[in-house]
Amino acid sequence: MKQKITYKGKEVEIDLTPQQIQRAMHQSVSYTDIKSLGDALAYLGETMDSFEQRTAFDDDAQKAYKELEVICQAVRQGNELSDFWYYPWFTSINSSLGFSYCDFGYGSAGAIVGSRLCTETSEKAEYVGRTFVAIYDRYINGAKLSTPANLIAEKKIFKDYTDIKTFKNACEANGTNEHSFHLEHRSLPADVYAYMQLRIIAKALNTSANLESNENNNHTYFPYFYSVRSPKGYSYVFGGTTTGVGARLTYKNEAVAEYAAKQFIEIYNKYMS
Repeated sequence: MKQKITYKGKEVEIDLTPQQIQRAMHQSVSYTDIKSLGDALAYLGETMDSFEQRTAFDDDAQKAYKELEVICQAVRQGNELSDFWYYPWFTSINSSLGFSYCDFGYGSAGAIVGSRLCTETSEKAEYVGRTFVAIYDRYINGAKLSTPANLIAEKKIFKDYTDIKTFKNACEANGTNEHSFHLEHRSLPADVYAYMQLRIIAKALNTSANLESNENNNHTYFPYFYSVRSPKGYSYVFGGTTTGVGARLTYKNEAVAEYAAKQFIEIYNKYMS
């Protein structure tokens, strides 16, 4: 790309490299100028065609996660996450306000979402929560988990959710072929692969044979964790009920949320780190 500059009082035409153009754009753009997925992709130097190709086989909720990953990376503008990192909170889709931004949370002591969906300031967390609420809605309230035909296997009945102790057990409970699951998702980044594993785990634990129904309880539960940087290291804190994670990663009661967190903490760590 050619650009005219003034040098020693004279107008000179020079060629700019793609890297120089990208750097100049970064210096001239505020995070509030990022108003769409297209803006975020342009800021990061990726085309919409490229994004569509790499998400071609994702379902809508998984694609929404990757859209938010791009958006949050662009909004951070190359800034590293410090001891505190922030993410938006939303009112539940079942609330009187419907699904909408309500506040922000921070992830130092209590982490519940992957750091790739976080920002380094509360202002940016609020901005992405309000500006991209429709994408968060697709991610958090995504359609029910379905299983591609090539992943189907014979289901195994577990008498109690505490009998599901490994990812293999979770696959067996859902009738999912573990080897095919790995082949299907092995090209994903580690945190997205872990997210897909947690979807399988949550579904298995929520549908185990003797789990008490919560039909009269509109709340679902998810685990909180201490941050890896906290004095206690990455570890379970407690189960909460506010909407801040995808509905697929929530549990029917607090006991199941606690069991999932403690039993599958290594997978949660890969998802959030």
